[in-house]
Amino acid sequence: MTLLSICIPFARPQNGSLPAISAMLQSARTDFEIVIAEPDSGSNRDMKPLVRPGDDPRLRIVEPLAGSTDPSDQWNHLLAHSRGKWITVIGGDDYADPEICEVLAATLKRVPDTEALSWGRAEFVPPQARTGRRIARIPTGSKLLVPEQTEMMRRLFYWEGASDRPDCHFGAWHGAVRRDVLDRIGEAFSDRVFEQAQPGIDNLCKVTMLGKRMVMWERPLSVQCTGSPDASTPPAPRAQDEADWKAFPFDPGTGVAALTAVSIEAFKRRYGIELDGWQQGFIAACARDCETAETGEAFHLRKAAYERAILEWAGKRALKSFKPEFRRKPKVPRFQGVKDGMLYFDMDMDATRDAAGFYRLINALSFPVHLLDYKLA
Repeated sequence: MTLLSICIPFARPQNGSLPAISAMLQSARTDFEIVIAEPDSGSNRDMKPLVRPGDDPRLRIVEPLAGSTDPSDQWNHLLAHSRGKWITVIGGDDYADPEICEVLAATLKRVPDTEALSWGRAEFVPPQARTGRRIARIPTGSKLLVPEQTEMMRRLFYWEGASDRPDCHFGAWHGAVRRDVLDRIGEAFSDRVFEQAQPGIDNLCKVTMLGKRMVMWERPLSVQCTGSPDASTPPAPRAQDEADWKAFPFDPGTGVAALTAVSIEAFKRRYGIELDGWQQGFIAACARDCETAETGEAFHLRKAAYERAILEWAGKRALKSFKPEFRRKPKVPRFQGVKDGMLYFDMDMDATRDAAGFYRLINALSFPVHLLDYKLA
């Protein structure tokens, strides 16, 4: 039985291989599969280093959808070719631990009606994409949390407790969603499970609205690469989406808050969802997005872009609450250690070069996945 399908629609072989997929196939588990779109080269020759002698039935390579460069089309295409009862989607440079299957089994034993599983965030910036030293930040907790759907709706659509993005992650992108939930989504929303040029955010909106039982494990189970040209973020909204978001004058290239909000607003407009009272939470997230800038120049450019958009969108009064502050980062070692349930350490520790190597490191530092069932007993 295939419990989990790990779908990878954005594969870009590096030096003739995909190291994350190679690492995933080293797992002894047989209850997962990797479904990957054929590389842009139009040839399977780059896939050969991934397959064990005699071929590995857990790796399935499908032809990309002909005649379409729409990311959501490719996601839907891979979903149609997958066989797992649960679905997760990652980028070609990312890593997902096949032991997600173990967590699913332990979770379903306690919460049988679970429809979506999320886990702690882990991001990795490849060495060639870094500007100076980077400090990794991962959660240290190992609790299973079962938040209320209404709380997740507030976090996502009202930006409650948001940083530079909403604190809600119950979608297929670096999360796991039950297939029958995705089937319900397709029936409820235009017969398309994934839409927009940001299908991960679109799916997050849909799962949060329709998923009645969501479970969060605090420990990281995947790694997303960020900060490089080959990173796994899909492209910005397309021209054909303009009718949905043109009244919302934020350039998705400004920052993660704008990118997320543009997709959420496109979803709301497309399906006639009207909400009020979320604007202040979003403006606060825009300010925090500015404060993530690495340099003063980047901070001021981002701040000016947000100011223009907020002024056009909501007027001068809204700008009164937009007060980002640039915090110059000192040229001394930044904090490393444990604070407020998070572990901070040098991203260059162990000289990791890719997401798979980084996951091996954080896996060694985190609560063992195979002990979760005993912990919950």
